[in-house]
Amino acid sequence: MAEINPYSSPAATINASSTAAALPGMAACPKCQGPAVTKVKFTWWGGALGPKLFNVVRCGGCNAQYNGKTGGSLTKTIIVYQAIAIAVFGSLTYLFLTQYLAN
Repeated sequence: MAEINPYSSPAATINASSTAAALPGMAACPKCQGPAVTKVKFTWWGGALGPKLFNVVRCGGCNAQYNGKTGGSLTKTIIVYQAIAIAVFGSLTYLFLTQYLAN
């Protein structure tokens, strides 16, 4: 029986594009044209809600994130999403503080 060395590197390398399968109805990666994408569940800019609203997927080959339906960039989406979130949070804070300080 062959001796197993726990400190040696694995015999077979794992290819990221082979582990992810192509999702039906999703655009190919705009950077590497790879079809292997996975849905993103959480982002720093949108939490758990943002990726669901904007169909954010991650390429298995180059790790790029993009809109899975259109294949477009997320830059404008992130800016608009954050601006609306800040406006809503700021107005709610203002209303709460004016009501709280009025009493």
